[in-house]
Amino acid sequence: MKVEYIARNVKLSDQSRQLAEKKLAKITKYFNDIIDVRVEVTQERHLHVVDLSVKGKDFGLQSTAQNKDLNSAIQEAVDKLDIQARRAKTRLKDHKQRAGSDAKTDQGWAVDVLERESIGGGEPRIVERINIPIKPMSIEEAVLQLDDSSYNFLVFRNASNDRVNVIYRRVDKNLGLITPEL
Repeated sequence: MKVEYIARNVKLSDQSRQLAEKKLAKITKYFNDIIDVRVEVTQERHLHVVDLSVKGKDFGLQSTAQNKDLNSAIQEAVDKLDIQARRAKTRLKDHKQRAGSDAKTDQGWAVDVLERESIGGGEPRIVERINIPIKPMSIEEAVLQLDDSSYNFLVFRNASNDRVNVIYRRVDKNLGLITPEL
């Protein structure tokens, strides 16, 4: 783990650097894909201010601490960062578990995958078949259902006009609504 140090109005000793690296090593037990670690130390009047920033593939953590003693400020900032890392890891783990269990039990969709030998040459082929139960609901309910789902789309019967609609997640993180005209 490479740590970048920035010191403003204060001289950062080797002992303080070693303390920061030793304490920041605890963060690696939560995340193994840490990209950037930044320690910024400033002195404002009689207080040392330590800003820690850890960036990874799927997360970003920041903490700030102030103390008269530089090493105590580093320790406080790392402790705050440790609490944030623990929370982020449990949230990430719970989200993955919930998404996996919802996908298996909640939808009840049957999936058929066709064998490669059963399909001819260069024509487009059906590789997945999903049977979807269409439930009547409002658009707001469909949005909530889509947020809870691990799929990027939801087919439902619009309760206001009794037509089949599809709501889907777009690449730009917005939602799209398809209403077929018969």
